[in-house]
Formats: sequence, C-alpha cells, structure tokens
Amino acid sequence: FLDTIATRFDGTHSNFVLGNAQVQSLYPIVYCSDGFCELTGYARAELMQKSCACHFLYGPETSDRSTAQIQGALDDRREFKTELVFYKKEGTKFWCLLDIVPIKNEKGEVVLFLVSHKDITDKKTEQDPEQGPDTDEETGLQVHQVSRPPGFNANRRRSRAVLYQLSGHLQKQDKSKIKINNNMFGQKPPIPEYKVAAIQKSHFILLHYGTFKAGWDWLILLATFYVAVTVPYNVCFIVGGGHD
Repeated sequence: FLDTIATRFDGTHSNFVLGNAQVQSLYPIVYCSDGFCELTGYARAELMQKSCACHFLYGPETSDRSTAQIQGALDDRREFKTELVFYKKEGTKFWCLLDIVPIKNEKGEVVLFLVSHKDITDKKTEQDPEQGPDTDEETGLQVHQVSRPPGFNANRRRSRAVLYQLSGHLQKQDKSKIKINNNMFGQKPPIPEYKVAAIQKSHFILLHYGTFKAGWDWLILLATFYVAVTVPYNVCFIVGGGHD
C-alpha cells in the first residue's frame, strides 16, 4: 500500500513526505521523495522517523501560529494548507507552501499524511515588500491572502483523483476478498448426490454366499480328501501286493 501511494504521488508532488498517522503526536516520516531531499538538503536516512510536521525545518522566522496549526491539523486528521518560512539544512531560509492531505484506507481510517512542500520564495520576492496585509473594515483585523504557484490547483485536483482511484481500487479488492471468504467459509458447498442403481443379477452367476456355492465347495473339499487318502493307499498296498 505504501509503495503504491509513493509511486502514484511521486509524479504529482515532487516535494513531499508521507507520515504514519497511526503514531499519535509524532506522526513519523515513512517515505520522502527525492525532490524533498533536494529542496531541504537532508538525506533520506536523516529524515526517517522524524515528524512529518517537519520540526527540523523550523527557524527564527517560522511562525509559531502556523506550526501550532500544523500540529492541530495532524491531530484532528484534516486537510490544511498555509505559507510559512522554513530553513534548509545549511541554514538558508525559503518560503514554503505547505499542504497536508490525509489518506484513508478502505475502512475509512486515516493511515497516512501526504505533506507536500512548494518553494514559493521567488513569488514572494516579486511582491512589494512595503505593501502590508489588507485590513477588514468591519473587524479591523488583518487579512493575509494565501498565494499559490501556477498549476497548484491542477496538481491538487490530480492528487485527489489518484486518491479516489486508490480508494475505489482498495474497496473493490476488499469486496472481492469478502466474497471469496464467504464462499469458502460462510456458505457450505453443496454435497454431491450419488445415486446407487439396483444391480441386475444374471442367472448364470454363482454368488459366493449362495446355497449352491456352499454345497459345491463342500463337494470339492470331500473329493480332495478322498483323493488324498485313496491314491497313496492304492499305491502302497494294492499295487505293491500285486507285484509280490
């Protein structure tokens, strides 16, 4: 299952990690793409079993509010996306568009987290640094607009389609397994019926348990004893006496 997910999403999200949703609070990384290793500068062996919230990418300018929201989204097993500053292994900071997508199995349980990372540093630098965030006239609160790189929505829709295909494929496999198990164990196979036809006896066949056969056997036995006694007697006494 993990190999299938990794293979399918490796073409849609070049920079992503897969986290194990079964381990509470930690959600360790069980797979990371080559693009993510190139983006962050970490080797795959260094990332295994670390949190998919990517605490190792946090730095001085990383928003505490965003990190708390990331952890909350993982705990609640829900989708989440935000923009925040991450730091590479050598210390270089970059703007990242983070997207968390929970992956469910055929039972509807969240088993994995797909956490994709998009480097949007160039897009952020193109924006006017002096232009501050917009302010809501009614509430007076600052409104931060989340910008997305070109093609982000298409990649997101494509990833959703892959998820639906995988879910449907797993459900079909589960139904086929249940059907096979029911046929093997749930319902007893029909017992074949064997019909025994009546044996038609011929009048010329002597049965071994018949009266005639028993009398015939006794006759043969008596004849055998007669021959066994009379032949030696005749040879020894009658034939021998005639020569004398």
